[in-house]
Amino acid sequence: MVVDATEGVSAVLSGKGNPARVLDHALGDGPRDFDLYAPSQLFTKLQEVLVRPKISRRLGWNSGEIEVYTRRLRLAVEEVPLEDDARIPQYTSDPEDDPYAHAAVLARAAYLVSGDEDILGMKDPPVSPVTPAQFVKLWDSNLL
Repeated sequence: MVVDATEGVSAVLSGKGNPARVLDHALGDGPRDFDLYAPSQLFTKLQEVLVRPKISRRLGWNSGEIEVYTRRLRLAVEEVPLEDDARIPQYTSDPEDDPYAHAAVLARAAYLVSGDEDILGMKDPPVSPVTPAQFVKLWDSNLL
């Protein structure tokens, strides 16, 4: 399964809920029920958003703590190398979302987990886009 940066930010900000549950599972020590993949853009975008003053104040994290979190996530998530941006097909109406869809194709992921309307509303999705709530429901039902 591939997760997008929006869900990474949501997981950190809420600390609870479906995005947090998915990422906490990836960061945990126990056996994994699913493999988590992402393009390298996830880590860059996540760190970029988390250091924004409004977000970092809300978290109460300094830049070092943000760096440690993104490093831990980078170790838990398998990075999908992508060609240069010019070679990524257009899947969505937002070019910033296309790397996530392309990473899902390259990783042969069953799901692309996102709350982003551009991803969820793809006309001809190459991989099934699902919300975090839908993914957790599948996971809880042992349907992964």
